[in-house]
Amino acid sequence: MSDSKNKSIARQFIEEIFNQGKIDQAKNFVTPDLLYHGAEEIRGIEEFKEWISEDRKAMPDMQVTILDDIEEQNKVALRWNLKATQEGEILGLPATHEKFETSGVEILHFEGGKIKEAWTVYDGLKPALQIGAVEIVEPTALK
Repeated sequence: MSDSKNKSIARQFIEEIFNQGKIDQAKNFVTPDLLYHGAEEIRGIEEFKEWISEDRKAMPDMQVTILDDIEEQNKVALRWNLKATQEGEILGLPATHEKFETSGVEILHFEGGKIKEAWTVYDGLKPALQIGAVEIVEPTALK
């Protein structure tokens, strides 16, 4: 499988699964034994579909924009920006109906034209501040 084919699959994966919420199409993009490393570790396609479904319920207007993509051998790295509104519970925090934005990087490892393993690194503080999950506290003066 050529690198350019993997890059195209990666872009289509983000568009169909994350942006359009076509979760049942996951089988076209990931292996049954997928391992997804992020805020939590997701194992297998069914757990992945559950995780995406919960995220889509909490952020139904989620839009991921790919800013850069780089390919090397059987890996594709994506730098992305996400915009959404928190319309449902996220990590125990009830819906705030606040818009937020964050950015991150995804590294996708391909095997046989499908994603076998993925790593996500993103800025979690920025959206937490935007939806009011955390607040900035000024430090007290040291004595």
